[in-house]
Amino acid sequence: MERLSFTVRYPEYGHLEAAIAFALFALVVHRATPALAGPLAEATGTTPGRIRLGFAILLWVALAIALAVSAVRQRRGRAPEFAARDVLVKFLEQHRPDPARHAVHGAAALGGLVIVAVGYARFVDALDGAIVLARRLVAGVPLGGAALTSVAWGIVFLAGLVGLAVGGDRFLVGLAREALYRYHSARL
Repeated sequence: MERLSFTVRYPEYGHLEAAIAFALFALVVHRATPALAGPLAEATGTTPGRIRLGFAILLWVALAIALAVSAVRQRRGRAPEFAARDVLVKFLEQHRPDPARHAVHGAAALGGLVIVAVGYARFVDALDGAIVLARRLVAGVPLGGAALTSVAWGIVFLAGLVGLAVGGDRFLVGLAREALYRYHSARL
């Protein structure tokens, strides 16, 4: 006779963070490629088309790595086996999100989302400005007053993006873990 057992695999942290980090990396590569393809082609003795292809390959490799890391993180997560449902429910109850911390994560995600939504266009302008600044630094030309504004908007946007990534990730995983607890506790 086979023994009845209960196994639960609950979500691990980091998937949303990885997705947002990849999106930021893709945005930077997308904005920098046109400005860097020409100078890099001259420096390496190849065509700008090959440089753009190299950047595209770099993005695909980065996406594959992000997906692999996320998959490994989820597969390595604990999937304990329990002999009885009440023991499983007790385990899930111990791993429920703390309501106060969960609210902070939700607020951080919401605040980060607002900052990202409001500041996206300015961040893209700041990113383009940073690329121009990098080219000016290499050429030895004075940076000008736009440097401070670009850096400030970049910092504000990145802070919002971190709030969205970390807060959103913790909030969504907390919701999923709470749902698992409620699902199994209702079947006791």
